[in-house]
Amino acid sequence: MKFSAGEFICLEGDLSSSLYIVKSGTLYGTNTKGNPAKPKIFEAGSVIGVSSLLENAPWEYTLRAQEDCEIEVVNRENLDKTLESSPTWLNSIISFLIKRNHVSEENKRKSDLVQALPSLLYVFSGLLKERTDNAVSITLLAERLALMNGTQEEEVRRLLRKLQDLKVLKIQGDTAQVQSRELIPLLYETLRFRALEHKVSPNILSMTDQMMLSVFIKLSQRSKDPLRNGLSAISTADLKAETKNSMHGVTLTTRTMAALVENKILEPSTTLDFHAPIDQVEFFFGDFDRIMDLLELNRIFPLLDKKLVE
Repeated sequence: MKFSAGEFICLEGDLSSSLYIVKSGTLYGTNTKGNPAKPKIFEAGSVIGVSSLLENAPWEYTLRAQEDCEIEVVNRENLDKTLESSPTWLNSIISFLIKRNHVSEENKRKSDLVQALPSLLYVFSGLLKERTDNAVSITLLAERLALMNGTQEEEVRRLLRKLQDLKVLKIQGDTAQVQSRELIPLLYETLRFRALEHKVSPNILSMTDQMMLSVFIKLSQRSKDPLRNGLSAISTADLKAETKNSMHGVTLTTRTMAALVENKILEPSTTLDFHAPIDQVEFFFGDFDRIMDLLELNRIFPLLDKKLVE
């Protein structure tokens, strides 16, 4: 079959039970799940519509000739006649290929979801900066992501549901509500660091550091002293006692606090000499909300990749 430039070959959703082989020319393929500004290009030798032919699945793309084209059409009737005169094992091979194609499509869907997450977090962070409350419009979020990279609203909502499962946010109608305004940007920066540096972000803490910060938060919540500019201060004596109690007899030392001090998560009341006893420092202080966000990030991050591919 021959088509002129600009002519439509088929529409997304059509039920044609046919497969097309491009013999010459170029076709543009667009669909509602992709970015119309970046159509898929099918050149000579391309095979289109395997699922349509083998499973009577609706067409995935709207196809349009970019230039004059010639296309070979293989329909279901011709395929059935061929199979009737073919060895019986050929049907088994075709069934295997269909299943393999489904697995490939599902893996691609999961991969697309993983790749879309950083963009969603980036846009979400930007929308939070535009607002005084902690709620973001899902429709607006989807619109901006569609303009950025063609992510569809269905994928946006799927990602938001996964983040809700991890208790990162809560979906209420057409809005996504966060408890902390800083957690989404922190999660984005952590993913960005991993992608660019190919190593673990400094925001991902060791188990010892997580436990020490949990002790610090527990003591801060017990304290009757009000926070000053969001900062909480805990005496070294209280930290030593609670560390031994909460961490199964672990003794608090300057080395225990080293990474937290070096990363400026906790600050000592005086310069910390890592070779001297911990009692040299009267107290440690830190930003309560930041520490809470870091602990939440470290709860979420190990679960994130697994959750995205469920």
